[in-house]
Amino acid sequence: MKSRTTAVTLLILLVVFGLPASAALTAVTSSPQTIVKADTVTLMGTGAQNGSVTLWIVGRDYFATQTAKPDKAGNFTFTIKPEVTNRFSPGEYAFLMQDPGADRSFEIGPLFWNDGIRIADQGKIIASIGQISSFPTDIDSIADTILNASVQPNVDDIFTPYYFYVDEPSMHFNRASNSGKLPDQTTGEAILITGTTNVGPENLLHVEIRNASSSDLVTSENIPVERGTNTNQWTYSLDEPGLPAGSYIVSVGEHKYTTSGNATAQLTILQYRIAGNSSFPLQPELPAGITPYGVILPLLISFAALVIIGIIILVSLRK
Repeated sequence: MKSRTTAVTLLILLVVFGLPASAALTAVTSSPQTIVKADTVTLMGTGAQNGSVTLWIVGRDYFATQTAKPDKAGNFTFTIKPEVTNRFSPGEYAFLMQDPGADRSFEIGPLFWNDGIRIADQGKIIASIGQISSFPTDIDSIADTILNASVQPNVDDIFTPYYFYVDEPSMHFNRASNSGKLPDQTTGEAILITGTTNVGPENLLHVEIRNASSSDLVTSENIPVERGTNTNQWTYSLDEPGLPAGSYIVSVGEHKYTTSGNATAQLTILQYRIAGNSSFPLQPELPAGITPYGVILPLLISFAALVIIGIIILVSLRK
């Protein structure tokens, strides 16, 4: 990307000519280079030696800046709360960290006009990035304009770009079929359901189990997200005796800030009958209004008809 190339070239020149380098940043997000809406994002920096650091956040339909004061060792932290990330739109976001340089004064800054945002050098307009509502999903061109502003004469501000992709929350069930059906389980046994999510481990997920026919709530619980190697994990368990025989709908989602990403799956619980030392499953109870006789009687009639036909054929053969 052009913006990434520009930033890397600028940093190389700074090192070669011995100018102060900007601070380094470590990001704690849902997964590497990914931010999920409603996540808490923590950006921890080191090496800031010039009094303060400003973070520019630029993305589709979004623009904001915030400034942090480093401690004596040059460490600083930016925390972006869930109510902020929930306003992010899916797509690429540029996080531009601005060091004021040796003069400890920011030359480059944004000016907000009715028709859009201008980029200024000590109050003098040098570029325009347009209205926030017109920012594209691919934010590189907007980031380029801001980064190139620091190349102006008599400007020692240092910009270091970091890029993240914003996603909607998503949930998935392990072992669910393409039709969304979980493996059958049985009464009297503990229930264990697992899955994956892109939501960060600082969040809780909400699990509900409802009766499939009536939609009545059977049980619900908030469960933690566990950080995984490639994707984060979640686990829901229900101790013995589990659930009564029947059909259920299991749903899981992040509902504190957003309802998007909710996932559902069907779960069938079979009744077990103990006979001696062996056990075998019975099917769930028949739907309301249908009796066992409504199923067995037609079978008995069919069987009797076959017996009569067999007798007629046997008599005919003997003649």
